[in-house]
Amino acid sequence: MHFVALFSEKEDAKPIAFLHGWPGSFLEFLPLLSLFREKYEPTTLPYHLIVPSLPGYTFSSDLPADRDFTSPDAARILNQLMVNLGFGNGYVVQGGDVGSKIGRILGAKYDSCKAVHLNFAGKLNPPKDATEDLSAVEQEGLKRAQWFGTYGTAYYFDHATRPSTISHILSTNPVALLIWIGERFRDWPDKRNPVPLRTILQEVTLYWLTDTFPRSIYTYRETYPPPPVPPAQQPDQYIHKPFGFSYFPQEVIPAPRSWVERTGNLVFWKEHTKGGHFAALECPQELADDIVEFVEQVWQQ
Repeated sequence: MHFVALFSEKEDAKPIAFLHGWPGSFLEFLPLLSLFREKYEPTTLPYHLIVPSLPGYTFSSDLPADRDFTSPDAARILNQLMVNLGFGNGYVVQGGDVGSKIGRILGAKYDSCKAVHLNFAGKLNPPKDATEDLSAVEQEGLKRAQWFGTYGTAYYFDHATRPSTISHILSTNPVALLIWIGERFRDWPDKRNPVPLRTILQEVTLYWLTDTFPRSIYTYRETYPPPPVPPAQQPDQYIHKPFGFSYFPQEVIPAPRSWVERTGNLVFWKEHTKGGHFAALECPQELADDIVEFVEQVWQQ
């Protein structure tokens, strides 16, 4: 397992694992790590900050070729990484996109994971007793989610139903890979704060040089066809531990608070006025502040 990290020299430092998604990588969290590095010295840093490359992504090992590899497999490996780093007594996980899916599994199934903070809920079914008492921001978010479900998910069906075909195409043509991934970095952030072209090129180049694409779309196969009850709303993925959520309004599939709180023991909620799918890239300061506030609130619990 590959990871980048800022380790503290403080004995009581709190470990936090940050999990990226697709088409991201550990690069997403470098701006956030820089904020902590600029503010603290190793002797004063209150946290151990660990950013793994998900299994199959970039510099982490390839996936087994003789069997399916799923999100629970990734969660098992990431938990073992944190245990091996000496954090078996407790750590917090933060995740978006695929990282939110794996982070939810870590919180639901592994004792070493003491709390979960997410900034992506995925597709959720409306609660059966849901009312229309939603804020204007939440109503607009549901419209965005409906639009995305209709017009923005063609990539998902390719990944889920023809992974080998799309992998061969994109692994043999760097321009095609740039178009496929670059479109996500263009369409999914908040349009008021676009991801810089240089950053997009860095992400795509990393995928190209490490042949990440064909190794990184396993999570799409396991969720097709979509189950009647989304994974986050299934009983075995309910987060009984302290659960925090940061709501960024330009997320591709925003979920109202009343829906999210049905999926875990929600003790922290922060709604922002800007930001989209790549929160760590778009709003590193806001996400860092949320994480610090959440961890300080729940750690002693």
